[in-house]
Amino acid sequence: MTENTSDPTVGKAPQEHPGLPRWVKLLAIGVVVAVVVVGAVMLLSGGQHGPGMHG
Repeated sequence: MTENTSDPTVGKAPQEHPGLPRWVKLLAIGVVVAVVVVGAVMLLSGGQHGPGMHG
Protein backbone atom coordinates (compact mmCIF):
# COMPACT_ATOMS: atom_id res chain seq x y z
CA MET A 1 0.00 0.00 0.00
CA THR A 2 1.36 3.44 -0.86
CA GLU A 3 1.02 6.48 1.35
CA ASN A 4 -0.52 9.52 -0.22
CA THR A 5 0.56 12.61 1.71
CA SER A 6 -0.43 16.16 0.93
CA ASP A 7 2.68 17.61 2.62
CA PRO A 8 4.79 19.29 -0.11
CA THR A 9 7.95 19.21 2.06
CA VAL A 10 8.14 15.43 2.17
CA GLY A 11 11.15 14.20 0.22
CA LYS A 12 12.61 17.67 -0.39
CA ALA A 13 15.94 18.93 0.89
CA PRO A 14 15.70 21.61 3.58
CA GLN A 15 16.15 25.14 2.28
CA GLU A 16 19.18 27.11 3.38
CA HIS A 17 18.80 30.32 5.35
CA PRO A 18 18.77 33.23 2.89
CA GLY A 19 21.06 35.41 5.05
CA LEU A 20 20.69 38.90 6.44
CA PRO A 21 18.53 41.48 4.68
CA ARG A 22 20.35 44.27 2.83
CA TRP A 23 19.11 46.97 5.24
CA VAL A 24 20.65 45.13 8.21
CA LYS A 25 24.02 44.92 6.44
CA LEU A 26 23.90 48.62 5.50
CA LEU A 27 22.93 49.61 9.03
CA ALA A 28 25.80 47.59 10.49
CA ILE A 29 28.28 49.15 8.05
CA GLY A 30 26.97 52.62 8.95
CA VAL A 31 27.36 51.98 12.66
CA VAL A 32 30.93 50.70 12.20
CA VAL A 33 31.84 53.74 10.08
CA ALA A 34 30.32 56.11 12.67
CA VAL A 35 32.26 54.46 15.51
CA VAL A 36 35.52 54.67 13.54
CA VAL A 37 34.92 58.36 12.71
CA VAL A 38 34.09 59.24 16.32
CA GLY A 39 37.17 57.35 17.53
CA ALA A 40 39.41 59.11 14.98
CA VAL A 41 38.05 62.53 15.97
CA MET A 42 38.65 61.78 19.65
CA LEU A 43 42.22 60.64 18.99
CA LEU A 44 43.09 63.50 16.62
CA SER A 45 41.63 66.22 18.86
CA GLY A 46 43.89 65.13 21.69
CA GLY A 47 41.09 64.32 24.09
CA GLN A 48 41.38 67.77 25.68
CA HIS A 49 37.92 68.58 26.89
CA GLY A 50 36.93 70.75 29.78
CA PRO A 51 35.43 74.07 30.86
CA GLY A 52 38.17 76.07 29.11
CA MET A 53 37.04 74.88 25.69
CA HIS A 54 33.60 76.50 26.02
CA GLY A 55 34.52 80.09 26.51
